[in-house]
Amino acid sequence: MAQEKNAQEMVLELYELFSSFKKRIEDPNYIQIENTLSQLVDNQNEMKDEIKSLKTQLLNPYDGVIVENKKNSEFREAQEAWLKEREELIEEHKSLVRWKSSISKVGIAVLSSIGVVITWVISKYVSK
Repeated sequence: MAQEKNAQEMVLELYELFSSFKKRIEDPNYIQIENTLSQLVDNQNEMKDEIKSLKTQLLNPYDGVIVENKKNSEFREAQEAWLKEREELIEEHKSLVRWKSSISKVGIAVLSSIGVVITWVISKYVSK
C-alpha cells in the first residue's frame, strides 16, 4: 500500500491526462484522421447503396439481368429446335418431290405404253 496516492496527486495526474487528451483532440493530425474516418464511413455507406441497387438490377424477377439471360437462352434453344424441324421439313419435301417425279415418269411411261397398245390394236384391226 506504499504506492497509494493521495487525492491531490490523483487529481494532478487526471488533470495531466485530460490536458494531453485535449491536445490530441486539437491536433491537426488527429482532426485529419477523424475526417478521413468519417469520409471512409460515408463512402462505405454509398458503396452499400450501390451494391443494393446492383443486386436489385441483377435479381429483379421481371426484368433483371439473370432473367433476361435466361430468356435469351430459351429463345436460342427454341430457334435451334425450329431450325432442326425446318431441316426435317425441307428433307421431307425433297423426298416428296423425288417421289412425285418418279410417279410422273412411271405414269407417263404407262400412258405411253397404253397409247402404243391402243395404236397397235387400232392399226391391226382397223387397217384390215
